[in-house]
Amino acid sequence: MKNDKAEQVSKRMTKEELIELVDQAYATYRLEMPTKDEDIKAVLNAWYELLHDLDLQDTKRTFRNLAVTKEFMPRPGELRRATIDALTKIPPFDDALVAWGKWLTLSQEVNSGMPPSIEVSEVLSRTIQSLGQSAYNLHTNSDRGVFCSMYEKVLAELEADKYAVPDPPSKKIAQ
Repeated sequence: MKNDKAEQVSKRMTKEELIELVDQAYATYRLEMPTKDEDIKAVLNAWYELLHDLDLQDTKRTFRNLAVTKEFMPRPGELRRATIDALTKIPPFDDALVAWGKWLTLSQEVNSGMPPSIEVSEVLSRTIQSLGQSAYNLHTNSDRGVFCSMYEKVLAELEADKYAVPDPPSKKIAQ
């Protein structure tokens, strides 16, 4: 994943390209751009701060895909996440309850001497590591709550790293 981010940085979106993307987004959803200069700058800078390190063509491709499936215009953060997901080809992480079910299945299989039949995701693996030895004794409804809470914490940490936004160049867009 580090190579993906390094590659993205080398193809940074220019301010002119970002304006093109924002214009396309507003036109696609038939929304009007703000009319006051300071409001236009605020909109463009908000988009630029979240998307400046992504490639225009990758981001536009992702935007087109979202435009045919989403009724409302994606926010810049949503577009960032979708673009990074498309570039990294990493499938979305399981919901906490799905992961709980997988953990119970894995525990039962291992305890009965069977080889694991389910692939363990990075989030599930880190959750089990965080819970330590107590993870192997989880089975009640209250245990499920503890597991899901830890899983969501680990998931948030991994997503924060995956979708991290590097600092934008110091100059803001001046429309």
